[in-house]
Amino acid sequence: MITGTSSGIGLGLAKEFLKKGNKVWGCSRREKKINHKNYFHTKIDLNNEKKTKSWILKVKKQSKKKIDIFISSAAQFNRKFHTLDTHKSINTTVRVNLIAPMIISNLISKAMIKERNGLIIFFSSVAVDLNEPGSSTYSSTKSGIEAFSKVLNKELKLFNVKVATLRILYVPTRLSNKLSKKEIKNLLMKYKTNKFKNIKKIINKISEIYHYKKPLNQNIFLDKKKAKLII
Repeated sequence: MITGTSSGIGLGLAKEFLKKGNKVWGCSRREKKINHKNYFHTKIDLNNEKKTKSWILKVKKQSKKKIDIFISSAAQFNRKFHTLDTHKSINTTVRVNLIAPMIISNLISKAMIKERNGLIIFFSSVAVDLNEPGSSTYSSTKSGIEAFSKVLNKELKLFNVKVATLRILYVPTRLSNKLSKKEIKNLLMKYKTNKFKNIKKIINKISEIYHYKKPLNQNIFLDKKKAKLII
């Protein structure tokens, strides 16, 4: 189950999971970009809580409440100084990046608990560390999802359900294209590494976490050479 499957990381992950013979339920604000017998798409705006809940209930029914992995990939990023931002834009960013993942994981985790198995994946961003002007709302939501992920993991590991967050440095997507070439170059030079730089590396990490036999005591995976995890 993946959000944001019409572009970027969400689209790439959906395609890879389908190649591996999995069934994938995806959603996005735009029409589906994948035609596959095992892909089930719903066009929704995660800013709409009622429709989001309806989608989750539909997925649970179609999958017979057997959901192995939920990946929260949809994201909103409007690059503006906070003083110049609109209330609507702030609201949408917080709802899509933070509230929607919370609501979806709340409903999905119930099915995973019954199965005593499952993995919930969130994506964070190096923006949490950078404190760049124009990213205040976005950075706050990503910082929030990391905090939420840590606590949720502690709650669900009692039921053999894992929760992990991958903090992404740079992956070429529609969202990251809002950065200039100079900014991207400076970013890559500053961090020296980019271990989640493509879909293959991301899906390999997700697979590794899913098949890990023990509960995750540390669940925030960073894009740094010396710090693989933080508590």
